[in-house]
Amino acid sequence: MRVSYIYVLLSFFLILFTGCRKEEFDFTNATVEVVLSPQGVGDQGYNDKILRGFQEASVKYGFTLALHLPEEKEMGRRIYKDWLDAQLDDDCDRSLFVFSGSEYEYLLEDLTLPDDNRKDVLMFETEREVDGIYTFFVGCYAASYLAGATSVFDNEGEEQKALVIAANPHDRQVRRAVDGYRDGYLAAGGNGCDVHYLSGALDGGYRMQDEAYRFCLENDGNYMYYFSAAGTSNKGLYRFSREHSNMAVGMDNDMGFFSSLITMSVVKHMDKVIVDVLGDLLNNREIPYHQKFTYLSGYEELVYSAEFTEDWFLDISDIRKRIVEIEQSYEESLQ
Repeated sequence: MRVSYIYVLLSFFLILFTGCRKEEFDFTNATVEVVLSPQGVGDQGYNDKILRGFQEASVKYGFTLALHLPEEKEMGRRIYKDWLDAQLDDDCDRSLFVFSGSEYEYLLEDLTLPDDNRKDVLMFETEREVDGIYTFFVGCYAASYLAGATSVFDNEGEEQKALVIAANPHDRQVRRAVDGYRDGYLAAGGNGCDVHYLSGALDGGYRMQDEAYRFCLENDGNYMYYFSAAGTSNKGLYRFSREHSNMAVGMDNDMGFFSSLITMSVVKHMDKVIVDVLGDLLNNREIPYHQKFTYLSGYEELVYSAEFTEDWFLDISDIRKRIVEIEQSYEESLQ
């Protein structure tokens, strides 16, 4: 825990020296308290982007930021209760509590809301709509679909298959990535796309990078492209790509630095959406209690690695033109 606290401080001071200017708001004193995903920080991807988003927002808006790094998700309930019971100082204008991950979704069933109208609660990434609690999620189906379509080579007559490593079959965001990549790969002419789940448990598969590496190694040469949607377990696939020269797609951040053969990445700009949503909430702007951010929001994107450009891949301009419609149709099918 001490190491994690030092990491947060170092990251915060790095941002302080970027020259960000504080944005003017109506309030004079605000606090944001965040419970992060257990063991998530340090993944160089999704969770680190979340951390950076909160740090950037604290510099931009000037609020007091408190970060909690619990060892297990049940600690989130106690941390929330402590915030709920705490009395705000008279000079505090706003206080926001944030559950920064869908693993805390189960708490929504019996979450007591604050009596103080200066306090609000935010949870992401969840599709749940709960009265009095702000929620949102950032989709990834469209960006994953484009990644799958881009993974097909213009090799007429040659069989092409891809492999997707996924954390578990229960996480809806993992499902979006899996479905998107597979659907895009097949739509662009791929012959098959196999999916392997690292775990059958509800919260399983996110910290199994050795297992991910081993499964890829067992299937070395069987696939043209490898893609992983499994949290920190993704690093097992990145290591496999680097050590055994296989084409791969990164997830959550631009992962090209892990391997020269990670040609592109499905990026979720969690840092940007956090800055934007916190700005709305802290300035008391009228926003929906639940927001759904898809491709048009700009928060999900397919990014090519530094050594590659769009010209290197199969021309999928016709798919790009229809990607918003494709994603909308998919999202409607989930309802």
